[in-house]
Amino acid sequence: MIRKRFAAAVAACAALSLASSLPATAAPGEATPVQPDAQAFTPIELRYWTDAGLRELLGNPVDTEYVEGDISYQHFQNGWLYHSPATGVHELHGDIAQRFVRSGAHRVLGVPTTDEVATPDGVGSYNHFTRDASVYWSPSTGAQTVAGTIRKFWSDKGWEASRLGYPTSSTASTPDGVGVYNHFVGGDGAGASVYWTKATGAHSVQGAIRDLWAANGWENGFGYPSSDELTTLDGLGRQNEFTGKDDPPAAAYWHPASGAHFVTGAIMLRWHELRRELSYLGYPTSNPYEAADGRTQVDFEGGYIAIDQSTGAVIDQPW
Repeated sequence: MIRKRFAAAVAACAALSLASSLPATAAPGEATPVQPDAQAFTPIELRYWTDAGLRELLGNPVDTEYVEGDISYQHFQNGWLYHSPATGVHELHGDIAQRFVRSGAHRVLGVPTTDEVATPDGVGSYNHFTRDASVYWSPSTGAQTVAGTIRKFWSDKGWEASRLGYPTSSTASTPDGVGVYNHFVGGDGAGASVYWTKATGAHSVQGAIRDLWAANGWENGFGYPSSDELTTLDGLGRQNEFTGKDDPPAAAYWHPASGAHFVTGAIMLRWHELRRELSYLGYPTSNPYEAADGRTQVDFEGGYIAIDQSTGAVIDQPW
């Protein structure tokens, strides 16, 4: 009797004109339609037809149920249902479902391990997936994918409740093909990014230091971040280290009074020998530049460090 009611419901749904909120998608080539079984519902059928709230959320079926290996899935007007023996049946809908499809669906992100869940702050929502991936949505950022080592870094920091906040971009490869990254809202909305390479691991760059790094060409300028943003020795400023192109590599320092500036190479080495911002020089007030006498120089609060390009000598002087 239940099977007859189910068949009648399917027939009624098929008679409707169905307008999907997702991009039109044909069944993948490896997928095969579920064959009718007069004796039992599939797990997807069972959840859909016994959950009135879910039917209202997803709307009517757009296509039949398909199977790929131990995964089965079905497309509805407003989203999808997925099933695997390990995860059970879970839904995804709306903007998160659209991002899921644009990110490669289950063949890239895996099968959902949750329904769409509200974030603890009540602002956003998310779905987690089996291939170390999540899609997070908020009204100001839309739906974005965070995957792999960057997702682990973000989760270790506290997800959206951390200083990184919600993602503002989806995980993507860097132009040089060496790393991957995500951008985030950042503390006080000042912007943040997490970059990963095999050599450096995942590290965050935030606020004014991130703006400086971006203005100098991101990883094509002073290289990839090799540390998170750290508190300086005096507790008043912030710093990030980068892989750079010099020996020693680059670092960016920020102070409320002087802003964010890069120090690199022999100038940074001399400043470190003097104990950096604890020295008479204080914080940098300029990036490296070529002075009138041809020396490469960085200005500081209390003086400067310069390299004589003809001799290689490094000098530091108070103002």
